Amino acid sequence: MDSKKVNALLTAIDKGSLTAAAAELGYTQSGLTHMMNSMEDELGLSLLVRSKSGVHLSPAGQALLPVLRNFVYAANDLEKEADRLRLRNFSTLHLGSFSSIARHWIPEILSRFKLLCPDTQISLTVNDMDEMCTAVKNEELDCAMVSYQPDICQGLSWIPLWKDELMAIIPASSTFDGDAFPVEGFDGADFLMPSLGFELDILPIFTANGRKVSPNILRTNLDDASIASMVEHGLGVSVLSDLVTKDMSFNIRTLPLEPSCYRSLGIVIGPRCANDRNIRRLVACSKDVVSQKYGTDLT
Repeated sequence: MDSKKVNALLTAIDKGSLTAAAAELGYTQSGLTHMMNSMEDELGLSLLVRSKSGVHLSPAGQALLPVLRNFVYAANDLEKEADRLRLRNFSTLHLGSFSSIARHWIPEILSRFKLLCPDTQISLTVNDMDEMCTAVKNEELDCAMVSYQPDICQGLSWIPLWKDELMAIIPASSTFDGDAFPVEGFDGADFLMPSLGFELDILPIFTANGRKVSPNILRTNLDDASIASMVEHGLGVSVLSDLVTKDMSFNIRTLPLEPSCYRSLGIVIGPRCANDRNIRRLVACSKDVVSQKYGTDLT
């Protein structure tokens, strides 16, 4: 059964006229009439009652109406899914990433990937943790390079790449003279909370192992460099990761936390993409680049 015939029948019923349906669909009236007759012959049933005032469904047509509508919905879904698969397999891989990963890792990863998959384009999106994982689940992204959060990553495949140490960011003028900043030192301090979901990595350090550290959290909508600039000018303290602070040139002090704290960076992949050849090659390139950069596997 051709879904176009079924769609034409439904259009005729909705319009109440073969003439109106033909005009809507771009057919001649005789062509549409032939389609309706052909479908009735295939089913061995009379579906339409024709009159001078228009058309309406026969009793058999009424009985089949829900099935006919579902048939068209299923055909449309099939076509959309085929289009999505063609797009992913043959032209574009949709990748999400944190801005720090996009800055320090992605260029080299994509350079290697291009050698392996020269016909595949990469569409790169930079966003926060929650937005990217939702996009992977909705198949708007094929995969994303993010930090691991069990609740948000649930239902997705996780490929760990690197343990990224969290660092205290304090003004250069601070009187603190230690080599590592105690988490308790944030208690009562004005704390500049970075944007883009970084709080998911940061907030647990204040309560881990029974701690009850209560900084005065100032929520911002600022990028990493703006947070560092705010700290430089004495407007508060913060926590950023080692990867984020690389190559920053602000007049600040960057210290490891005491006790040490990390976020796990890696790749989340949707269920349908887990065995995709291009995704596997992207993962392999990512592992090679991270291993070459840091030498030791700390995942």
